[in-house]
Amino acid sequence: MHLGIGFNQLNPLILEPMKDQYRFISSTYQALTSLVFGQKLKRANAMHFSKIPNKAVLIIGGGDGSNFKPIEAELEGEYWELSPSMLSKAIKNLRQSNLSFHLGHFNSLSEFDLIFLPFVLDTMGDQEMLKFLEKVKKNVRSDGLLILSDFFFPSTYYQKMITWMMIRFFQLFASHSRGDLPDLERLLSKAGFCLMEEKKWEGGWIRSQIWRLN
Repeated sequence: MHLGIGFNQLNPLILEPMKDQYRFISSTYQALTSLVFGQKLKRANAMHFSKIPNKAVLIIGGGDGSNFKPIEAELEGEYWELSPSMLSKAIKNLRQSNLSFHLGHFNSLSEFDLIFLPFVLDTMGDQEMLKFLEKVKKNVRSDGLLILSDFFFPSTYYQKMITWMMIRFFQLFASHSRGDLPDLERLLSKAGFCLMEEKKWEGGWIRSQIWRLN
């Protein structure tokens, strides 16, 4: 493991100048998601871990890193996170990895075989997401894969109620601006990606997908 910004540089950044929108929920996030979803979100994140060995990996928005801990020794690449408190936990949780850890908005010059986006795209507005995906396209190798796990449009009343509650929760405690779920497949296709395979839970509300550049 090594840090893209170093331990000595990381500590001041946690305090200043970057605002940590997730500080309030960083200590309870895993417990909350387990309470509401059981192991479904972890299964979605882990669905394609078998593709990781001997690959250069980019993880964007991986939170506290706990979902990647079972395969930490096989992780080599970069880990990007906006939240200082989440990143601090990820550094501890993935100390046996060969990842470099980076605080801030994703901005890498490296190329990767696998890019993981674990429940991160649904926080972005449509135009913000398209700009983000244009950046990501420059970092995925020609035969590389984009591995997405996220929420899709709910179909039942219960799913719609939980989705509404989640969105309002993150608007209140993490200052998310988005008030609905994005049409991820339309936006990824528009950005030049092609869906290769997917696994669905809860009737398609939760999905893990593999995308490749057209």
